Amino acid sequence: MAAVFDDEKSGHKGALFDRAAICVSGLCLAQCLLLPVLVVVTPLVSVGVLGDELFHLALLGVILPLSIAAFVQGYSVHRNARMLAPGLAGLVIVVLAAVLHGGVLSDMATALLTSLGGVLLIGAHWLNLRLRRRVCLQAR
Repeated sequence: MAAVFDDEKSGHKGALFDRAAICVSGLCLAQCLLLPVLVVVTPLVSVGVLGDELFHLALLGVILPLSIAAFVQGYSVHRNARMLAPGLAGLVIVVLAAVLHGGVLSDMATALLTSLGGVLLIGAHWLNLRLRRRVCLQAR
């Protein structure tokens, strides 16, 4: 994760939002992918903090505003809408997975949807960073 925060003097404060969002989305993805494996290995893990609904809502509470801020600031710099499609799709999928968990979706379906949303978000933030960097390099 430290490599994501290694700034090459891009001069744009919004790049920090993308980097932080990549890290948080990566944490969410790792938690979603590893938790089912850990639940099989040790049932006590699902009782802990990582399996708690509050943990998922707290992650969502960080991911949403951070991602929206990064996408808005990035778009204002590069004006390229290519990153909006995967970014918005990822946000919608993550929110739907959180809202539909338990009542409509099984734990496995929720984990799969959340993982898909996380991968889309990470890709969109990575693209946002690259597009922003390209504008910075052209301005030099």
